[in-house]
Amino acid sequence: MTTSSTSSEGIWPCPFRRFHCCPDGVVGNKGIARLISHLKRLHLSTDERKCVLREAISTDHGLYMAVEETLKLFDQWLCGKCMTLHAVSRACHHPDGLVHFAEGSNDMSGYIVGISNPSNKESETKHLLRAK
Repeated sequence: MTTSSTSSEGIWPCPFRRFHCCPDGVVGNKGIARLISHLKRLHLSTDERKCVLREAISTDHGLYMAVEETLKLFDQWLCGKCMTLHAVSRACHHPDGLVHFAEGSNDMSGYIVGISNPSNKESETKHLLRAK
């Protein structure tokens, strides 16, 4: 990890701070110093939590982009099939084959493999429908 990938205090905000009583969601908290271990330990620790996050990422454009940015900065990718984090140099092993990270032509594509980026318009529409 390079120094440019963290804030000036050496911490980075959790993209899932609205989920699972994340300590980064506390007012005044500036982020998590060991973000990858935090994500694995708190947010990706059970099948239920993985399912909640998979659904949220697939429907919320803002969340999708925040997760993509975080993963890119930490040289990690997320397998949408099993919701497991991996270094970009590693594949994810499944009984039916391997899932690989493949950086696309766009700097932000490919860090969430197997979950499509919801369009910004769809995300805004769903947010408005939930508000009613």
